[in-house]
Amino acid sequence: MVVLAHIVLPPDALDSFTIASVLLAVVGTLYLAYDLLGRQHGPLQWLTLLITCGLVSALVFGFFLTIIYLLSHHPFSLIITLQALVLGGLMGVFTVVLVDFPKSKDKPRIVSPKGSAIGLVLGLLFFFTFLFLNPSHIVVLALIMGVTCLALTSLWPYLTWNPSPSRPHIFSRKGFVMGLLLGLLLWPVFFFLVTKDIVISVFTSVPLAVVFGGLLSLWRFIHWETSTPQYHVFSRKGFQVGFVIGFIPWLIFELTQLDYPTFAQIHVSGLLEGLQDMVGTLILVIVVGVLALASAAAGSISQYILWKANTLPLRRLGVIGLVLILLATSLQAVPAVIDLISNSGTPK
Repeated sequence: MVVLAHIVLPPDALDSFTIASVLLAVVGTLYLAYDLLGRQHGPLQWLTLLITCGLVSALVFGFFLTIIYLLSHHPFSLIITLQALVLGGLMGVFTVVLVDFPKSKDKPRIVSPKGSAIGLVLGLLFFFTFLFLNPSHIVVLALIMGVTCLALTSLWPYLTWNPSPSRPHIFSRKGFVMGLLLGLLLWPVFFFLVTKDIVISVFTSVPLAVVFGGLLSLWRFIHWETSTPQYHVFSRKGFQVGFVIGFIPWLIFELTQLDYPTFAQIHVSGLLEGLQDMVGTLILVIVVGVLALASAAAGSISQYILWKANTLPLRRLGVIGLVLILLATSLQAVPAVIDLISNSGTPK
């Protein structure tokens, strides 16, 4: 009691207790309701999947973005971490929607009406979330993420429809070469229009061309679906599909953050300057890859979560939900208990 009486919790700690307790209470209530309302035959099947995978993605994204922020010589900021949790949860929901998008038996349209409707909702959600988290930024930044997610969701059924009868290799050499050549044709043209420098344009385009090759090399494996899926805690295919789903929007978003007017003023052409720009672009690609790990984590466990929840013994999931609710209630009581003990004074 004497030790607790001398504890003064900072505002960040109080906010952390509140946020953690709310998250645990939401997840615990969802699990309890899911168990009581019939599991896979009830109305909470997809909501359970979305919330759980969104939480996993939020934790992964929040952790990595906070580490990147600290490595950039900034002090810890709870606001930055909370923003990362919100964006990570949103990306997790977006990832699970695409990973578990029902496959069409017939060849779908290039632009899916159902995918467009879902993409419109998610795009608006991304738009307003980015606008809320960055009110000082221009609206265009929010539009970039919203439109990117809308386009990807609309095209996803068509891009992943062509199934392969046999299990293809994870990486396709043909797809990599095609993507690499396509990237080397398109990106230098774009950067040359910006910088008017052929040397810098070619060197800056190399990492992005390699990214194009990597994405196309994975696409045949993303198409393939096994007839008898085996669920594991970690799905290699789900991880890769989730990584691609997260990588594309974040790459587009980060590329639009580049200061092209300043970039266009570079008139010094040479091998050293080109290599420096190539390293800068490579670092950008690596940072995007780290951010995409949150979507990869959500995609890797999405199918397993729903399968495992439906195979647990009766009332087991409800017990887990009750434990989480009790834990959330206990966390909410900690600051109040400490304040009560502090206000009551300590023995002299």
